[in-house]
Amino acid sequence: MKLQDFTIRNTHPEEVDEFIDILEEAAEWLHSNNIKQWPLGMFRNPASRASMLTGIANKQYYTIDYHLPLSSGTGTGTTTKTVIAGLFVTNYEDSFDELLWNEYLASQGKDWRDALYLHRLVLKTPFKGCGLTPKIVEFVEGKVQESGRHFLRLDCLAGNERLRKFYRTKCRGVDGEGKEKGGLNELPTVWNLELGLEFARFELQVVPF
Repeated sequence: MKLQDFTIRNTHPEEVDEFIDILEEAAEWLHSNNIKQWPLGMFRNPASRASMLTGIANKQYYTIDYHLPLSSGTGTGTTTKTVIAGLFVTNYEDSFDELLWNEYLASQGKDWRDALYLHRLVLKTPFKGCGLTPKIVEFVEGKVQESGRHFLRLDCLAGNERLRKFYRTKCRGVDGEGKEKGGLNELPTVWNLELGLEFARFELQVVPF
């Protein structure tokens, strides 16, 4: 698979149930690896589905398409079949992000709303390890610039050390010369008392002050 065969677009409302299926499959995988970030069935809740439809209408939900090259069978070229490879969500001012970030950032003289927050980044199993995360991060960096904000931020469970290492070291991929761009800055972890979970937090200043 080549990165140029993948594109990112806004999710369509009629795709919400497939979106839910992908998230539930990811939740099942997390539970099988003793990572209890997403309760099983949470995305099939009617309130959750309604929230997703609102997010889709607000263009916060994104779909990653893979354009699978197919031989035409006539020797005249190739055609493509488009399949969904993954998804992610962006938020500007969400109460969950406020809970995780506001107190710490206020102590640093920063506004938690001066960022675009990346959430629910999920890739289907066949597309893991294809180098898609740096493509997504780069895409979201562009959205930060468009929004007039300065930071990209995201979180993950503090106990997921493998993912934490990836975010802080390699999630931005390589530049045009093939040099590693590195990762995001890891900030102190925080407990979400309502969920009883500890979260690791990461940020990247995309736009200088």
